[in-house]
Amino acid sequence: MAQVAFTVAVLAWLFQKTDWPNLLQRFQEMDPWWFAAAAASYGCNISISSGRWWIILRALSRPAPLPWLWRLNWVGAYFNQVLPGSVSGDFLRAWYTRHQAHGMPFALAAVFSDRFIGMGALVGIALTAFLLGGRDVALLPGMDKTMAVVVLGYLVIVVLILTPWLNFLATRLGKIGNALHDIRLGMAALLRHPQALAATIGLSLIVQGFSILTFWCLAKSLGLALDPAAVWLVWPLVSLFLALPISFAGWGLREGLVVLYLGALHIGHDAALALSLLTGATVLLMSLPGVLLWFGIGRHPLSQLQAIEAGENPG
Repeated sequence: MAQVAFTVAVLAWLFQKTDWPNLLQRFQEMDPWWFAAAAASYGCNISISSGRWWIILRALSRPAPLPWLWRLNWVGAYFNQVLPGSVSGDFLRAWYTRHQAHGMPFALAAVFSDRFIGMGALVGIALTAFLLGGRDVALLPGMDKTMAVVVLGYLVIVVLILTPWLNFLATRLGKIGNALHDIRLGMAALLRHPQALAATIGLSLIVQGFSILTFWCLAKSLGLALDPAAVWLVWPLVSLFLALPISFAGWGLREGLVVLYLGALHIGHDAALALSLLTGATVLLMSLPGVLLWFGIGRHPLSQLQAIEAGENPG
């Protein structure tokens, strides 16, 4: 409920500052070819990222078939858009791979590693753009402090994963602590696997490149010419903040940040809001195949095998 309240409050605040005829005109004049390119780019983002998950599971000696992971990736993308929290679909992905991962903790470790390395690629892209962005970066409010917090926060999490400093939780939280311990060990094993780590980082850069391309194509569809700082710094940074579970599927939070940062780069309120709303709508639209792929997933041989081993009714 708090997420919904936050989303409604931010959108209401933004909408009351909006010139509605101007906003609607922007959508009416949208170039369909650029929109189609953006939709295709986002489809590539979801599909290719399943390969990163596949590499991670193999590195953890818990392989799973790539077509199965591809299907679950689309299912997870859909549920991340329609359920509260920003990781609902990720828990679903872990649930359906718990057999291949030999248990839920390592399934969660693989999924969280998939997410975490993808976020690392965003941090790297944003940091590079921040350092090379020139005078446009100086226009973005509080960007130096924001980047410092983001980079430091990510490095702290890496250190906590690689070191046993958090093991004391296992002795104080019972089964939950043991599960957290197993998840940390799984993620640490990947971070210590040079070849798999290099492959997942490279693939993450490609995946996030498609995310950036989607944003740029949507801007082109609305007739907006974005500065490089908006494409390579603002959007990766906004994407990182969307992982925070404070809004419903990122709505409201994305719009507020895009309007704030693009406004500093001389993009008008209505234009920035239109771009953000169109981005959210595109992500939701392109996640819809996930619900079709979810139908009948319980009858998939791998899903039935998990149910049989758990003593459940696979039918």
